[in-house]
Amino acid sequence: MSFIEKQRHGKHDYFYLVKSIRLSPTKVRKTRVFLGRNVPSHEELQKYFAELEKKSPKPYDTKWLSKEVEDRLEDLRSSLVSFKGFSEGTVPTDFLVRYTYNTNAIEGNPLTLRQTALILSDGITPQGTKTTDVVEVLNGKDAWEFMKAHRGQVNKNFVCKTQYEVTKNTPCRIQGSYRDGEVGIGGSDWKPPAAKEVPRLMEEFFKAYRKQKRSLHPVELACWLHNRLVQIHPFTDGNGRTARLLMNWILMRNQFPPAIIEARNKEDYYKVIEQADNGDHQPSSRFLVQQLLRQYTVLKPEEKTA
Repeated sequence: MSFIEKQRHGKHDYFYLVKSIRLSPTKVRKTRVFLGRNVPSHEELQKYFAELEKKSPKPYDTKWLSKEVEDRLEDLRSSLVSFKGFSEGTVPTDFLVRYTYNTNAIEGNPLTLRQTALILSDGITPQGTKTTDVVEVLNGKDAWEFMKAHRGQVNKNFVCKTQYEVTKNTPCRIQGSYRDGEVGIGGSDWKPPAAKEVPRLMEEFFKAYRKQKRSLHPVELACWLHNRLVQIHPFTDGNGRTARLLMNWILMRNQFPPAIIEARNKEDYYKVIEQADNGDHQPSSRFLVQQLLRQYTVLKPEEKTA
């Protein structure tokens, strides 16, 4: 996406036609064409657009997302870079309330959005609520704080510690370590691998992540990591919540805003996960893009009904 940039030099303003080109998942280059001290007319700008295209390097291709979607994601990222809150991992309280409510509701926590807000914002335990349900809300905040502060690698310690923060002080039998027994996924035909296979599969997962982050767009990478983690299902409990936290860690580390997978979209969410289980990551990538655009941009008319 091209835009006009104004720079101040001395006593005068100068204008440039600028285009951001993503050369790799972690590298963006801006190409500029000097316009002068005044913005040219629409007709005159056309020759500058042609010059800009000649100067611009060829962008790398995304694997599962279209070029149009990639451009919109870059616009989103560029517009939020100046808003340091999301890019630094610090989110408003109302976001954390909505995120915690939705990520827990997907897993069956019965507390309402209002009850979640009372716990996180006001420190009030609503009457008639179960202790375990309240603890899961408090854990959601602790897990978020731990996740956003992490500056290291995606490895066993990071993933297991995230799951520990999600499940601590709950009936979950194994907290902070891989499962030692077999598990099933409610509402899914996918059968997770045997417990004895989990350590090996997780080591392969970490190696694959290091390879994938060199080639996948950050949003694609976030989806891939989420999908593969829930596919292995390495923990007794907290797999989905842990995967969604790590997904957002990747987004924020790449200067994208964090995404909320809303409980009302649970059926669609599970559907794209099952498609990923069968090797097709494109639907989940598109699903995540849709959540980001819905939450942070003005949608086109056709997207509001998608």
